[in-house]
Amino acid sequence: MSDVNWWLMVLAFALGLLLTFAFMIRRVTREVPVYGPLGRGPGVDVGTRDPGTGDIEIADTAPFGAGSVRLAEASRTGPPGHTIKGNEDSMLYHTTDSPSYEQTIAEVWFVDEETAVKAGFGRWDKNQTK
Repeated sequence: MSDVNWWLMVLAFALGLLLTFAFMIRRVTREVPVYGPLGRGPGVDVGTRDPGTGDIEIADTAPFGAGSVRLAEASRTGPPGHTIKGNEDSMLYHTTDSPSYEQTIAEVWFVDEETAVKAGFGRWDKNQTK
């Protein structure tokens, strides 16, 4: 191989790499997930707390079937009889024996574990059973 051909091969390879990286790297325009299909997030009006009483307002009854409730705003306290917290982002549910139960802010509340499992949610610790 002559010296000119060798340099042309290196130049073509380098330009190919440069163009590949130039087309792969682009500016990120959105860094937050879109919550529109889930019925919550910025710009989606799903209700508020009752200003007079401060009671929790239910936005959707049975979003995942009977025994599930979506509140107007995510909270740490749910409606009476609903003790299972559901997280729609991770599709996990937390029971009262979960170490992070108190810190978890639920988007969906369930009456029991069976209802959460039927809705497609997984247990917070998949290695444990009831």
